[in-house]
Amino acid sequence: MKVAIIKCENYEPNTVETAIKKLFDVLNIKDFPTEIILKPNMLSARNPSEAVTTHPSIISELAKIIPGKKFLGDCPPGTKKPIEEYWKKCEYLPLDKNNNINLIQTEEESKIFTINVQNKEVAFPVSNSFLNHPVINIPKFKTHNLTGITIAMKNTYGFIPGYSKSILHSRFPDTEKFNTFIVEYYKTIEKNIFFNLVDAVEIMEGDGPANGEKRHYGYIIGGTNAVAVDTLCAKIAGLKIKEVPFLRIYNKKYGIPDFKIVGDNIEIIKNFKKSSSSFLFKMAAYKWISPVFTLLGKNFKITPVILPNKCQKCFQCYRICPQKTISKDLKIDRKKCINCLCCYEVCTSKAIELKKSWVAELFT
Repeated sequence: MKVAIIKCENYEPNTVETAIKKLFDVLNIKDFPTEIILKPNMLSARNPSEAVTTHPSIISELAKIIPGKKFLGDCPPGTKKPIEEYWKKCEYLPLDKNNNINLIQTEEESKIFTINVQNKEVAFPVSNSFLNHPVINIPKFKTHNLTGITIAMKNTYGFIPGYSKSILHSRFPDTEKFNTFIVEYYKTIEKNIFFNLVDAVEIMEGDGPANGEKRHYGYIIGGTNAVAVDTLCAKIAGLKIKEVPFLRIYNKKYGIPDFKIVGDNIEIIKNFKKSSSSFLFKMAAYKWISPVFTLLGKNFKITPVILPNKCQKCFQCYRICPQKTISKDLKIDRKKCINCLCCYEVCTSKAIELKKSWVAELFT
């Protein structure tokens, strides 16, 4: 098994085209399905310059290289915003005309799956769009306050229709259970993924996946196995497997696959800013300090706070909240809030900030 890393300094079409062709060449990937669905990270209706979503240039040049019929789709978080608004803001609309990509609504029909997560049966839908076609998974290299990083494996969470993702957050309010779900969910759908291509030209560090800090890295990364791709990305960020909860859980149960790194030389990101929750992720790996960890965990809180002076009253936070914690007058009920940070992820006006408890401040 191989994972490739290729230099790609910017999003200029020629630069991206050359990088993708080189990536496929070093991996010896020449044959593609006659029909394929491209799955970007379309977390929020944000401009590509914000490094929240997969850059359209990556999708555009990829589409020129691969033959056959191409579709593009994602299931953004559970809001009532029309999918066309996402396509427009993320600058995907021109792809339909210029690159022969069919932009599709992916939430119309689904299949129900059931998996076991820590001895608990969990049923969830997966969009038929991602089951009926091989998928090229095109994530953005970002941090995440629930999973440490969100790259190839976590990007497949977008196969699940919007509001169902919020419901799953409410069923798994603690990070360990949620990351266990990500692992078992990925094992369920991994056979549908043809390839993983990571947009790591501009990445996000700090408190991602929507409001962290943009940083230039200048690479693309790819491979057929999402676990291997994420393991390499963690290494690039200077993270150990135990610091990325879903990789730690996957490694313990299934084992991280052996892979060879090909392409250009790896450049480790210096002083990479981890998510605020990274301390908890690291401590969760040490069972011998579980009493201390439990005590710290109860007091380690990162809670969303709505800033009235920045709020545009779009009500995306109100609609997505799985616990119905946010009222129509945009107040947060602290007793009901599970700190899933779904509201923080979907706020496009940056009107929600994260407030840290004294323990969180001490260790982040």
